[in-house]
Formats: sequence, structure tokens, C-alpha cells
Amino acid sequence: MIKNRYQAQKRSRKSLSDLIRLYEINYFKLIKLLPIDKINEEFNFFIPEGVNNSEIRISINRISLHTSKLTLHKSNLLRYMEDTKMEIFVYHDARMAEVRRFNGKRQFWLRNKYPNKNMLTKDEKFQWNIFLSEFLSHSEVHGLSVVENMH
Repeated sequence: MIKNRYQAQKRSRKSLSDLIRLYEINYFKLIKLLPIDKINEEFNFFIPEGVNNSEIRISINRISLHTSKLTLHKSNLLRYMEDTKMEIFVYHDARMAEVRRFNGKRQFWLRNKYPNKNMLTKDEKFQWNIFLSEFLSHSEVHGLSVVENMH
């Protein structure tokens, strides 16, 4: 049973329609978590990681009627781990959100030849957007709002 499931996963190829569906899902998750039209330039919250919290900062770099550009930055608590930084384009008219950059790397093609000089996986673009989808779901369930001191 496990072997058959593994073989089915190995054979499955991600298509452009799968990626577009993921962009649409990410758009609705992002709008639910962060109503872009109702906030100014930055949105901060925390995510619990063990006994500590990691800070999440979403900056709106550009907002327009049709396309917005966001930067999501997650500060890692462990010094030896790299922070996570995503550049996300939100297409309001098409109702899609796409990860355009992940930790400084840009990915244009749906599939990569492997191996390649950047050591990107064959479906890197798909994986970045799956990560965003899972991150948004996790943030909705476990995210902690920032409380400002009223002194």
C-alpha cells in the first residue's frame, strides 16, 4: 500500500492549472489573514515556536487597484538559521497571489532542469507557493497579535 502511494506521488507532475489553483487559494487565505485594503504599510504578528515567538512582518511595498506587492519576513529565533523572506505579488483582478521571490531567489519557469546551477528542485515554484499556503493556514490558526502598550 505504501509503495503504491509513493509511486503515484512520484509520477504526478504539477501542471500550470495546479499552480493557478494554488495561486487562487493563496489569495483567499492572504486576504482573510490580511485585508490589504484596510491596512497601511506594515502588519506584524507572532507565531509560537517552542517557548518563544517568531516575529512575522508583512510589508506592503506597492498597492494599486490591480496588483499589490508584499514582502513577508519571518525572523528565525535560531542564529544559525536563515530568516525567511518572500516577495508576494497579489493580483486583485484575477484573485491570485504568487510568490515571486523566496530568500532572494527568483523563479520564472514552472519546471526546472535538474541539476541546475542554483540547485533548485524541478518544481521549486510550486513548492514556494505550497509553503506560502501552509504558512498562511498555520498563521491563521496559531498567529498571535501584537499588543501595543498604552502608556
